[in-house]
Amino acid sequence: MILFTIFSPNDFNLTYVKFARLIFLICQDMALNVFFFSDDSMNRIFLSYGKYDFIQHIPQFVYSTLVSQIIDIFLCYLSLTDKHIYQIKNLKKYNDSQNVIALFEILKCIKIKIYSFFSFTFIFFIFYWYVITAFCSIYKNTQAIFIKDSISSSASGLIISFFLYFLPSSLRMISLNFCKHKILYNISNIIPIF
Repeated sequence: MILFTIFSPNDFNLTYVKFARLIFLICQDMALNVFFFSDDSMNRIFLSYGKYDFIQHIPQFVYSTLVSQIIDIFLCYLSLTDKHIYQIKNLKKYNDSQNVIALFEILKCIKIKIYSFFSFTFIFFIFYWYVITAFCSIYKNTQAIFIKDSISSSASGLIISFFLYFLPSSLRMISLNFCKHKILYNISNIIPIF
């Protein structure tokens, strides 16, 4: 996600939308960790005198990461515009009415998706801000554990994303360079949803 946001300037996605999506996903990981703090985990923190036990918190940030990845699929649909830019580039160069109508339809679709993205993220930013603030004000002694869990959840989300996109690209390279089979190439098109 960080590489996609910072080091891919020529991918036909809007840069400010990519940065907004990155910030939203970081806040989302923090907020989802709040939701998966249970009474049992708080009791274990109390019994261990506030010491951080990484193994004890693995299920919490795994659940947080899975929910975050599902929401990220929806955000990808709303925020990524490169598919529409390729559609515009594939329009014929002639100035006929069908191309103009198709161009306006594509631009209208991009506009609706971007407005929906910012509306969705704004509403959830307010909700996440409230949840995180309430949790940190009530459980002052668990703030350090909360931050460690949030960092672990974000790191695991980055690792999962890396493997989700490394696997299809590897399958494509194998199918194009060595095997010449369409089966591997078709599988590589299915794995990343966006």
